[in-house]
Amino acid sequence: MAYSMDTKMGDILSNPDAVKILDELMPGASTNPMMKMAKGFTLGKIAKTPAAKVSEAQVQSLVDALNAKLG
Repeated sequence: MAYSMDTKMGDILSNPDAVKILDELMPGASTNPMMKMAKGFTLGKIAKTPAAKVSEAQVQSLVDALNAKLG
């Protein structure tokens, strides 16, 4: 699977290998209570949501890491 800013967070959370990468880059992200709400959001939408407190560059780094290790 190729990952992009259009990938939904739920797709990442359903893949244990992707969750490991997520937590390596953003410690604690997979267990954050807000993830239940974010499952239906694309990574691009999360990057543009101020409450997520994550930059577009951080999300792009996640996409790049997921593609390098799992893609």
